[in-house]
Amino acid sequence: MFLIWNLFLAVIPFLLTSYLKTINPLDNKFKNGIIVLIWLLFLPNSFYIITDFVHLSLSSSYTFWYDLLLISSYATLGFLLGIISLQDFEKSLSAKFSSLLLSILVFSISILSGFGIYLGRVLRYNSWDILQNPIDLLTDLLDIFFTTKSLGFSILFGCFIYFIFRISNYFTITIN
Repeated sequence: MFLIWNLFLAVIPFLLTSYLKTINPLDNKFKNGIIVLIWLLFLPNSFYIITDFVHLSLSSSYTFWYDLLLISSYATLGFLLGIISLQDFEKSLSAKFSSLLLSILVFSISILSGFGIYLGRVLRYNSWDILQNPIDLLTDLLDIFFTTKSLGFSILFGCFIYFIFRISNYFTITIN
C-alpha cells in the first residue's frame, strides 16, 4: 500500500504543473505563487519513491524478484512524473529567464528535493507536516540543516535528480 500512496503523492506535482500550463500566469500571481509553493513541497515525493528499494531487505527469497519489479515500476513512474513536472516548470519560465539562471534554479530545486527526500526517508517527515507538525519539523530542521549527513544526502540525491533531468532533456519526454 505504501507504493500506491507514494505514487499518489508523486502525481500531485505533475498535476500542478499541468494545471499551470493551462492558465495565464499573469491572471492571478498570488494564486499561482501558492500553487508553485505547493508544487515545491510535493515535488520531492516524486523522487522519494526511489528510496523504497530499502524495503527489498524485507523480501523473502521467493518474493524478491516480484518485489524488485514492483518497486522498480513505481519508482520509475514516480521519478518520471517528477522529471516531467520539472521540465514543465522550466519551460514555463524559459521566456522570462536566461538559460543559465534556469539551470541554477533547476539545480537548486533538485538539491531541495534531495533534502526533502532526506526529511522523508531519514527523519520520517511528510509534506503535510509543515502544517500538521511545524514546531517539531522546524526544531529538527535547525538541528540537522548543516550536518554532514544531511548535506551529503541532499547533494547526492539532488545531483542524481539533476543529472537525470538534464539527460531527459535530450530525449524530450512529453505527454499530451
